[in-house]
Amino acid sequence: MKKFILVLEKNFELFTEKITIMLGHSFCFFIAIVIVLVWIGTDIYHSSNWHVLINDTVFSFTFLMVFILQKMQNKFSAVMNAKLNELVAAHENASNRLIKAEDMTEEELRKLAIHYQTLSSAMGKNDSLTTSGSIENVIKEIEEKNKEENT
Repeated sequence: MKKFILVLEKNFELFTEKITIMLGHSFCFFIAIVIVLVWIGTDIYHSSNWHVLINDTVFSFTFLMVFILQKMQNKFSAVMNAKLNELVAAHENASNRLIKAEDMTEEELRKLAIHYQTLSSAMGKNDSLTTSGSIENVIKEIEEKNKEENT
């Protein structure tokens, strides 16, 4: 059962990534505009009720805004990821595993969060506010301390 849930989760993640990219594409927006224009055109042709036409127009603009907002979100996300990747790559103490972290699965991100909780705990014991470290270094130190304690 757990394997089934993991497969389902992974497939859902892939599906949402593809839908997000698709909804943010300009071609998809133009298809939505055509659909809205046809919808409003048939409303005008078949209905003399202006109330229905106004409701459909407001709904149509809301529908189109989903595509616009998704396109802007995709662009913003790509820019932020590129900037963060540059900062991670440029910093000597940074963990390179964070480059392209946006491509990790939720499970991988949860494991990474646990590692950073360990880092936070280890760094919290240090009194210096300017101390910096990489998760790899902290994990090595913890493993070495555990080995020393066990021997």
